[in-house]
Amino acid sequence: MDTQVKRVTVFLNRAQVTNTGRASVDAGVTELVLEGLPVQLDERSVQVNPTGNVTLLSVRYEQNFLQSAGKPKELQRLEDSLQSYNGRIRTLTDQREVLQKEEGLLQANQSIGGHDAGITAARLKEVAEYYRTRLLAIRREIQTVDLQLAILRDRQNQFNSQVNQARSNQQANNRVIVAVQATGRAQVGLEVTYLVMNAGWEPIYDLRASGNQGPVQLQYKANVRQNTGVDWNNVQLTLATTNPAEGAQKPELDPQRIGFVQPRSIDARVMGRAAGVSVLEDSKQQLNEVVVTGYGVKRKEAVAAPAMSTSDYTEAVATTLAAEFKIGIPFSVPSDAKPHTVDIQQHSLTTTYAHTAVPKLDPTAFLVAHLTNWENLKLLPGEANVFLAGTFTGKSYLNPEQTRDTLTLSLGRDQNVVVQRERMKDYQKRSTLGSNIKEQVGYEISLRNTKAQPVTITVEDQIPLSTTSEIEVEDIETNGGTLNKETGKVTWQLMLKPNETVKRTLRYVVKYPKNRQLSGL
Repeated sequence: MDTQVKRVTVFLNRAQVTNTGRASVDAGVTELVLEGLPVQLDERSVQVNPTGNVTLLSVRYEQNFLQSAGKPKELQRLEDSLQSYNGRIRTLTDQREVLQKEEGLLQANQSIGGHDAGITAARLKEVAEYYRTRLLAIRREIQTVDLQLAILRDRQNQFNSQVNQARSNQQANNRVIVAVQATGRAQVGLEVTYLVMNAGWEPIYDLRASGNQGPVQLQYKANVRQNTGVDWNNVQLTLATTNPAEGAQKPELDPQRIGFVQPRSIDARVMGRAAGVSVLEDSKQQLNEVVVTGYGVKRKEAVAAPAMSTSDYTEAVATTLAAEFKIGIPFSVPSDAKPHTVDIQQHSLTTTYAHTAVPKLDPTAFLVAHLTNWENLKLLPGEANVFLAGTFTGKSYLNPEQTRDTLTLSLGRDQNVVVQRERMKDYQKRSTLGSNIKEQVGYEISLRNTKAQPVTITVEDQIPLSTTSEIEVEDIETNGGTLNKETGKVTWQLMLKPNETVKRTLRYVVKYPKNRQLSGL
């Protein structure tokens, strides 16, 4: 019985596929065999819903390894092309071998006349011209053959890769056998639903901002992939935000037991490496919050009405556990494991713009957008393409998995705000007081606004946090900054007028035993 894929619900990992088909059955019990199902099919998920004047008796799933499925036309075409290239390569290889043997024969028979017989000058010239002409011709022919072989072998490798991929996608002749009973001849419709493994989708966003005022336009898209061995042609596509691979069973807490750790010797070099990795990861995490982009303003111009996309036909439905996006027009996803982009929704988000800088990590001011009214958009964490004033400026990361009302997004670097952080040489001093060392540390942060309009900027720095009572951080001077004692972060909120330069300083003293070596400063 032939069936076609009609509906597909794609989860973040896996997909639920629905095939439909029709057949005629006679009175009594009839077994309907649905063949050619994907290899990566969860047999526990198979559901069959018959329609018509029949009674469903049983459903069973089989993997038929004795009868292979028919070879797809595309695979047959690729194999034929590969065979053609193999034949042409063999022919040219044989031709090259013959030319090489002819060259060797000429070089091995260069003796002219016998040992006692002489040769005239005319005959010598004639033989020399023949050898020269023929050897040059052989070399040219070998060179031509080598060029042709290089081209053919390159194409042979390409077709080999395509054939291997097509063969890996080729499905076994798996099948579902449905037994139905009818009181008389009847038409029966079957709807079979099953879960497949090699499929999923991931969110991707386009964010378009003006950079100085107005909302951010958010385009919500999905990259859908599947490698099930069956093409989804013009199906009713639904994207679900759930992930069946995570399972539905809630976790259970085991008893937590505590005890003493037995002391052991640890190589100081290992500890140093571990501390270095920790500091590096912390810095990396903070740097992940900023993105390389640009800044600009675009003049308003009359433009044509935008073309329609799948997002204009998408319905967002809130389910019991998550959300689903129903694409309102038929969509096709071939079985090629490649991403196929679907437009889901478009939103206009209320936005305020500001600047921020973390000069300890990067001497650059970043333009940041604070988005509000986003909680009901059913967003997922994903990569975002940022367009500022109509120009692609880089990639960012949208993370809606937070508890704040405002979603913060880095739009990119603003080179018109110059940021510099330098060590204060006049405050750099180390002194000994009794059994302790006091080390003075100071930094000066300079900010200059080269823009024609004022800029509000948040500047972040930090003081070190002590991990032991033997180390004390004291005499902290933040020059108007706000200190978070739990994290050590110092924050300044500044307004820079056009062409204005503002400086802030951060100073502190670290006291520690003079017989100990300090790390992390």
